Amino acid sequence: MNNLPETTIDSAPAPPISLIALDIDGTVLTPTHQVAPSTRVAVTAARRHGSRLILASSRGPVALEAVQTELGLGDEWFIAYQGALVARWVDDELEVLSSTPLDNATARSVESCAVAHGLAVGRYIGTRWRVPRKTAAIEREAAITGEKPIVSSPAEAEADLPPQKVLVIADGESQIGQLQELFASLPPDLSATFSKPDYLEITAAGVDKSHGLLPLLVHLGIPAARTAAIGDGLNDLGLFAAVNYPIAMGQAPVEVMAAARWITSTNTEDGVARALGHLGLVDAP
Repeated sequence: MNNLPETTIDSAPAPPISLIALDIDGTVLTPTHQVAPSTRVAVTAARRHGSRLILASSRGPVALEAVQTELGLGDEWFIAYQGALVARWVDDELEVLSSTPLDNATARSVESCAVAHGLAVGRYIGTRWRVPRKTAAIEREAAITGEKPIVSSPAEAEADLPPQKVLVIADGESQIGQLQELFASLPPDLSATFSKPDYLEITAAGVDKSHGLLPLLVHLGIPAARTAAIGDGLNDLGLFAAVNYPIAMGQAPVEVMAAARWITSTNTEDGVARALGHLGLVDAP
């Protein structure tokens, strides 16, 4: 189930947990972008137990909404855009707790550089996804998340509010090199992380999932000592550092496993349900 020596895994019982932050892609969702039945049942049981479950993702509100609904979390706060937006849905409108956008000039510079490298790029503002052009990679992302890209001129994009996130996508392995070049060229006043090898998530400096979690914990009055997180990606490392009990999925990279206190099974082997069982919130499958 894991590639680490047993000594790197905390074998002590998990502490009492009041809030669990769940990554989406690779954690809550299977490789076919579905919620496993065991995950749905376990999340419902954990809520009945009295725990709060928060989705924490690079995705935005529109892409999170269907997952929240399926998990019965439609009334709960969520951490979106890699921590740049914390909000919840109230009467079909976003109630925003915190927002940390890039400025429009920075977003424009990143977009221009991405297009020059032949990469797909778009900016996210609340529920809107503006792209300078539609590409095959943009169309695939739209099919996965259910979001509708809005083709926008630079003037139209800059007339909108500053974006919480810029996403750059490599269209296949042949463009991974260009994506890595773009990553290396980014200025230091940005934060950038790979949610997948071909997805580069760009936010304002200092923004990661912990940036969204910390103000939410203050708002909810929950101490960090009573928090856990389940994730599988390099973009979950900030979140892992902010909670008391990080759990890595069984297919996570070794760096993510090394940052975890416990390693569950994969997202095709009831990993989330097993993790919630390990935390004592449900009966493990």
